Amino acid sequence: MADVFSDSVFQPPAARSGPGAGAWGRRAWLAAVAAVLWTGCGAQDIERTYGKRRGAEGEASVNGTAVLARMFELAGHEVRTRSYLSPRADEFDVIVWFPEDFQPPGEEPQEFLEEWLYRGQGKTLIYVGRDYDAASDYWERVLPGAPPEQSVEVLRRLAQARAEHARARAATSESKECRWFQIRRDRPTRDGGRRQEVPAALQGPWADDAAVRSAKLAGGGDASLEPLDDPVHDDSGECLNVETWLSVGSVPLVWRIASPSWNEGQIVVVHNGSFLLNLPLVEHGHRRLAGKLIDACGAASKKVMFLESGAPGVTVFEEEPGTRYPTGFEAFTVWPLNAILLHFVVLGLMILACRWTVFGRPRDLPRPPVSDFGRHIDALGELLARTQDHAYAESRLTEYRRQTATDRPLSESPRAERPPASGAE
Repeated sequence: MADVFSDSVFQPPAARSGPGAGAWGRRAWLAAVAAVLWTGCGAQDIERTYGKRRGAEGEASVNGTAVLARMFELAGHEVRTRSYLSPRADEFDVIVWFPEDFQPPGEEPQEFLEEWLYRGQGKTLIYVGRDYDAASDYWERVLPGAPPEQSVEVLRRLAQARAEHARARAATSESKECRWFQIRRDRPTRDGGRRQEVPAALQGPWADDAAVRSAKLAGGGDASLEPLDDPVHDDSGECLNVETWLSVGSVPLVWRIASPSWNEGQIVVVHNGSFLLNLPLVEHGHRRLAGKLIDACGAASKKVMFLESGAPGVTVFEEEPGTRYPTGFEAFTVWPLNAILLHFVVLGLMILACRWTVFGRPRDLPRPPVSDFGRHIDALGELLARTQDHAYAESRLTEYRRQTATDRPLSESPRAERPPASGAE
């Protein structure tokens, strides 16, 4: 596959034909990068969030990965972003990992990613070391063109950026290693992690390009990320083969790790992001290097995951997050809460058995007679009692007696005494 940012393949498929197609691609690229990175020149503050692709932080940050992700998309790949590793990683063909951590990856993500390579076919993991900060390069570029009244402020921002990066890098004071590389802290300080004003002599297969040889790349400062001295074997017992693609002097910058058990898969380790982050990709030589890295992933139409992780390391899930919803039964797996809950469950079952269990053969209870006038009186009494008004209840009863007294039949009314018959003695 040709270089990603050559005039013939930079633009999207719909624009790759016709007169002026190459010029359109170059103008679109420069306009996009300029809009992202060079708005706010001078002594204005800049976004320096590391390793993010999405949102304002990733697109506008000098340490972001939005430009590299766009390069993958223009090369015909489908790009997604994740902040964790899970079984759905098997759906991706390429993983690009920019950890915001000066420590090497832990044992768990190393095993997960090697298993990911073992289960797939021709997959690629790109690991980019953290030992670079584009903010220092930004202020170095702004300084020559800054107005005199802002030069002091730009120098202050430059010193602050270098100090913050050195402070974060000093957290890893010991030499450490993992299965893919080692971090050496016993190297003498060379250039403080800054890009070299005079490009050093690049070596390796990638250095044959004239545009690449003129690129200014950052060295490793007082820390050097480099291949292991002794060969390492994978879980299948196969030896991991290391091939250096680009180096400067005795410092490897890009190297490939492969194993026969990975089914043509590979791990590409990049010393740092000095030619892959948003700001460095403004330079043509850095874009050529990034294009070679994209070409190393294989043909187009691959699914690419940009993996973002912080200082504690990337989280590895055995199951996909969100597929198991809480039901409340998880409490029965926590000691001593499970023992307490079991006692309450048994007690509740005993109460239910004693109060609502039907003993004997079930039968229908006889219904109360509807002709019982006494039930009407009881119901009326309960209604009057609910009013909590004694005078009202008395008035109702008095009215009831008055009405019933006038409605009595004549046979039950008191008889008037008859006057005695005339002539009676």
